[in-house]
Amino acid sequence: MGSVLLGWQGRGSRWEPTPLTGRLPLLAGLLLLSLFTVLPFLSRPGMALLLSGSGLLWLSWSVLEPPGDVGSMGRRLLVFLAVAVVATGFSPVPQEALRGLLKLVLYLGAWALAARLLAHHRRWWNPLLAGVLLGGLAEAVLALRQLHGGAMALATWSDEASILLNTERLYGSLGNPNLLGGYLVPIVPLAVGAALHWHRWPSRLFAAVTAALAGTALVLTYSRGAWLGLAAGLACFVLLWGWFALARRQGRRQVVLWCLLLAALLGAVAMAGLLEPLQVRLLSALAGRGDSSVNFRINVWTAAWQMVRDYPWIGIGPGQDAFNRVYPLYQQPMFNALSAYSMPLELAVELGLAGLLAGIAIFWHALHQGLRQLKGAVATTEEKGWPQIGAMAAVVGLGAHGLVDTIFLRPEVQLVWWLCIAFLATGQQPRRPQASP
Repeated sequence: MGSVLLGWQGRGSRWEPTPLTGRLPLLAGLLLLSLFTVLPFLSRPGMALLLSGSGLLWLSWSVLEPPGDVGSMGRRLLVFLAVAVVATGFSPVPQEALRGLLKLVLYLGAWALAARLLAHHRRWWNPLLAGVLLGGLAEAVLALRQLHGGAMALATWSDEASILLNTERLYGSLGNPNLLGGYLVPIVPLAVGAALHWHRWPSRLFAAVTAALAGTALVLTYSRGAWLGLAAGLACFVLLWGWFALARRQGRRQVVLWCLLLAALLGAVAMAGLLEPLQVRLLSALAGRGDSSVNFRINVWTAAWQMVRDYPWIGIGPGQDAFNRVYPLYQQPMFNALSAYSMPLELAVELGLAGLLAGIAIFWHALHQGLRQLKGAVATTEEKGWPQIGAMAAVVGLGAHGLVDTIFLRPEVQLVWWLCIAFLATGQQPRRPQASP
């Protein structure tokens, strides 16, 4: 299917090369670097402009250079896109679904440009990662400043029955504590991986400070979904780190560092349990319908499940606009919602069971490719594997947060996800040593 749909690639490779042709990787890197550095502060028109530029640059690059293999991840994304196109065609609200499809195409355009750049110019990962961390650091600092400058009403507790009433929740420039937490979930493991991978101490210090401030701001969002994502991401990081350290057998130093990290994580969890606001917020997740937020989500999930039962195979069409048009027909009184508050359920609503299976395949294959890269790094001395560990932990963290919140509907979160997917899907396997004759 990829050869049929992408047969136009490389048609311009027979033209006479121009100076611009050789600068396409540099242009792509600078464009993506600009996008991810200012990502949390971009206006919607600015976001659309940069995403459109990314897609157009990928088209130009694909036409001017010989075509390459679509790749296993590319084939899965083509299936996902095909399901979205079919869901749009059969949607009960086709105009709204078409807008959602166009947004998906813009996101995939950014993924395609990042994947092509990283597949042929792997060294661009470090500058792109530095841009992501710089944006995360700026967002964390801005959010933490709200502790001293006061918070708007939108960031205080809205449940009058909660003892946390009027407790300030950090929201940064994103305007929503849950969204800020979702944006910072991948920043922390990516920053920890960068601190271990980069060689120069100023760079390591920058990454370590970013991880510390981003983690602190994430905790103070009081978003239980973000806490779940952070816990899952760090647990994935520690498990992969332990396997990596033991597999390489680098001696006691590596094992001692791993044990120290485990002790630090356990100490942080213990300290969090001693802080009354955090303890109350954690225990409220076990209250079921006794907690207003959990009760709200249960009612939304019930209505969304009824939507899945009525549109089981291809859904109602992609995008939040389509959901907002159809959901009022199913919602329970006084429970308005902008999304299904669960990414798997949102996929099932928008794209049906076919879209849900395609999304799970993308998630699973990204982790599978990351593990293959990590095994290759373990087997050789060419690469230490910290970037792969950080990216996989970021993907797992976002996946865990997405179980209880629809954070992927916001481009600030979804684009970081696609960047990590592009990195994991385009890893160059280390060469096997040739046997001596």
